[in-house]
Amino acid sequence: MKLLMGKRCHGFHFVMASTRPDRQHEGLAGQLIEHVRNYCTSTVGSPGFGFAYVEETTEYSLHLSDQIGHTVEANIALALFTRVSPRNDPNVGLVLPGEAEQVLADLEQTYEGHELTDFRSSFKPDECFVAREGATIVALAQAELLRWSIISIPGIRGAFLLRVLPFLPGLNGVLNLRDLRVVRLGNLVVKEGQEAAFFKLLEACLYHYQAKIGLIMLDERSSVLRRIRESGKMGLLSHAMSGSAKLRIDVVGMGEDMIAKLRNGPVMVSAGDVF
Repeated sequence: MKLLMGKRCHGFHFVMASTRPDRQHEGLAGQLIEHVRNYCTSTVGSPGFGFAYVEETTEYSLHLSDQIGHTVEANIALALFTRVSPRNDPNVGLVLPGEAEQVLADLEQTYEGHELTDFRSSFKPDECFVAREGATIVALAQAELLRWSIISIPGIRGAFLLRVLPFLPGLNGVLNLRDLRVVRLGNLVVKEGQEAAFFKLLEACLYHYQAKIGLIMLDERSSVLRRIRESGKMGLLSHAMSGSAKLRIDVVGMGEDMIAKLRNGPVMVSAGDVF
């Protein structure tokens, strides 16, 4: 359930589509997608929508997404925040029970003008870290640990990272691609003049999860993403592994005014979306 022009709309999230290798090229994925699409269209309500995030270089996923169809497309940055040796900060800690309403109000204010927000459902106090100045919250981030395993990377760089890096003393402790800890960072708030505290907060989130990489997903048109990029250093690894995804949205029962709002953006990438 997300907000669009102040209205609560049901949405379906399409994710993790695949076909068993020995049954590929039989059209099974297309049949399944058509069945799922019809089911979603008949149950989502009006207005409603279906959506999927598709990494820009994965041709197979893009092809499947094309079969589903979409009305609106947005470019979502996959911005990495990295620190080789992240440090904790004494001013960073989990949000307190009495601070929840203030956090939700800060999120609403920060993302005013963004569509598809869902803060009351995506907010998780046990994953929400805040930076304080005295008793005042000056920055916040919701942080979720993802455990990934990379088994194939094309090209010379991929061969180096997978076959050479694990055997280089001093460097093999920087990245373990077979067990890669990535902290997904969402519901971000950085107040004016508190950019330094915000980056210390992100670093403390990495420290908490014993990770070196944080992933920020925001609409390229978002003023929040622009402020983050302009306010501090994202880290050395961020330049080597950055990318983007397509957010594809298929609408049901929406008028042209709602569709125009989605097209003109920015739209919010929810901290509750599952990957």
